[in-house]
Amino acid sequence: MNAMKMLVAGMILTILVSSSGCATSPGITGEEISIKQFTLITEDGVTISVSHFLYGQPNVCILAHGFMGSKHRPYIKTLSERLSKCWDIITFDFRGHGDSLGVFNGLDEFYDIKAVVDYARNCGYKEFVVVGFSLGGIEGIYEAAKFHDIDALVTVSTPADAEIIKSTAKWLFWLLTNKFGRMVLQPWVKLDDVPVFPKPITVIDQVSPIPLLIIQGTEDILVDTEQAEMLYEKAKEPKDLVIVEGMGHPPKLTEEFHDTVEKWLEELLKQ
Repeated sequence: MNAMKMLVAGMILTILVSSSGCATSPGITGEEISIKQFTLITEDGVTISVSHFLYGQPNVCILAHGFMGSKHRPYIKTLSERLSKCWDIITFDFRGHGDSLGVFNGLDEFYDIKAVVDYARNCGYKEFVVVGFSLGGIEGIYEAAKFHDIDALVTVSTPADAEIIKSTAKWLFWLLTNKFGRMVLQPWVKLDDVPVFPKPITVIDQVSPIPLLIIQGTEDILVDTEQAEMLYEKAKEPKDLVIVEGMGHPPKLTEEFHDTVEKWLEELLKQ
């Protein structure tokens, strides 16, 4: 496929991704709860946009969106509401995404989660957990492995090695590595000139002793169940793996997925 055809195909696929809910869209409103909207500066000097949903709970869950997403994603709203009976919620935009500044490079985004965790700790919560979707799961693994500052980690549709999904997302990788492609993606993500493709499987064994739940859908067209099994095999205890029948890549989540996260985190609080 020549460059022009690849660009057109990429634009069409990007539009389809956006219209299906994979890109920024209106989400949580502040009609019934107290919401703090603010920015944080990461250790490496990037300003990120944060929303803190105060449900009046003693524990906090940090939700980390996927690539080309934002804290306003509908699936973030849905999970936030499901977890609100036990958890306050903090969402944020990764650098280069949504309302955050900076550019995405695939290498330093774990600092974004670290900044949010540090903020949450200053709020005096008892338990701190991270739920990361795709990119959010990658960076959650890196953050937990490096700092060990959370009480649990849930990864959803997270690749073991970003290089592996090149075969299932050729159009996306072409856009990521091409100057014109990066222009197409700008409404959803601002990219570094040479983005790095992370390999969370190289560090996931360092997450322990933090409890880890890996969730993967059987109908995910980007990340297959084999990658989830690779992560699970490499990770150390305590760990759990749940394969959800019929679930696709976020935002194509199922009721079983929401039940799984809710019950696993409830059990965590009982320990």
